[in-house]
Amino acid sequence: MTRIAILVGLVALVPACNRPQRVPASPPTDPGGSMVVAYIGNRAITLAEVDRAAGHDLYELRERTLENLINEQVLAAAAKRAGLEPEAFVRREMEARVPQVTEEEAARFFAQNKDRLGPQLASKPFAEVRQTIIEGLTGEKRQEALAAFLEELRSKAGVRVLLEAPRVQVAATGPSRGPKDAKVTIVEFSDFQCPYCARARATLDQVMKEYGNKVRLVYRDFPLAFHEHAQKAAEAGQCAHDQGKFWEMHDWMFDHQKSLAVSELKSAARKLGLQGEAFDRCLDSGQHAALVAESLKAGQQAGVRGTPAFFINGRFLHGLQPFETFKKEIDRALASSEGR
Repeated sequence: MTRIAILVGLVALVPACNRPQRVPASPPTDPGGSMVVAYIGNRAITLAEVDRAAGHDLYELRERTLENLINEQVLAAAAKRAGLEPEAFVRREMEARVPQVTEEEAARFFAQNKDRLGPQLASKPFAEVRQTIIEGLTGEKRQEALAAFLEELRSKAGVRVLLEAPRVQVAATGPSRGPKDAKVTIVEFSDFQCPYCARARATLDQVMKEYGNKVRLVYRDFPLAFHEHAQKAAEAGQCAHDQGKFWEMHDWMFDHQKSLAVSELKSAARKLGLQGEAFDRCLDSGQHAALVAESLKAGQQAGVRGTPAFFINGRFLHGLQPFETFKKEIDRALASSEGR
């Protein structure tokens, strides 16, 4: 049974009294033609509103569902040609491609990783956990092999994915690196106290080195409320920007995320060669608090819910991503711009 069939079955089990009342006739539409899916009194909520609120989450759901459908269908077709059921076909292929891990390999893994294993394994002698480790390591390797196998099947089947992430209009305003007329603009929403944002810096540096003048990177503030020092750190970045030292302060704050109190930011400004008194006045007065709030609001309206978040020519990437993911999106954007 497919995931969709299972989900449909689960929904059918929910008692009718626990579900919203359904309109039996054809759903009404608003003047713009969008289906009305709910009312609050006389106020209609349309499907278009729901989709806008869902934002990139809706695209990711569609993308995951599409990927699952494609994989299920290419696998079913290959299994049919082999005269096997899909499960048996996958088992045969994986066993052929990835032999079971040997006892020697398992023992070596146990000895090298004992400190990182949970107490249920680490507290026992190898003889007692041997089979568990062999099965776990073998399963992990076969899972990796399955992903590669599915790519082979998709390639042979001529799969072409046409679904694209929706473009989001995000103003590229703020401190930037790269030429303004670059073919690709990356707008980054970030928080100086966010550890994942700090780790993303190395990837972005690699992007800028790899693509040179083809890419422009724009930094926008998105201080998270639960980070004690994020707001003032964001303002400090803008105060440094006033003196042409944003990227120096940017790098220092990511390198010293445990030292972002106001007094430490002021000390850092002097070490970085900023005019100290001007920086202090800017930070103490909250001169750029409104600018930071404006950036935060812009991110929220664009669908940002956490950091880091990136828009590559309007295409949304959420969270800490590897260089390969950026490369894929940038190459697609470059190909699109050259095809116009």
